[in-house]
Amino acid sequence: MVETNIPEEVIKDLQTVCQLHEEAVCNHDKCREFSESLSSLLIRLEDIKLYRLADRLMSILLNCKPKEASHCEKANLVGEMMKEIIKEARKAAGK
Repeated sequence: MVETNIPEEVIKDLQTVCQLHEEAVCNHDKCREFSESLSSLLIRLEDIKLYRLADRLMSILLNCKPKEASHCEKANLVGEMMKEIIKEARKAAGK
């Protein structure tokens, strides 16, 4: 479970990163962009002390390894993890 005091801006940023992942499944440049965006969001979450949510994003980054010229083996796993985090964040924020 994630924190209950999640700002709306963070939920929107999670949705944006999730959408980026959907675009990145077969696009190496988008995949790298997703990874970098997720890393930046993770740092922001730590800065605002949303540590549980940041830990969840870290587990996604551990599964995300952009490769050139090959399909991501964990695309479905990462996509489902992102969707689950957004669902929990919305629920925790009362949305």
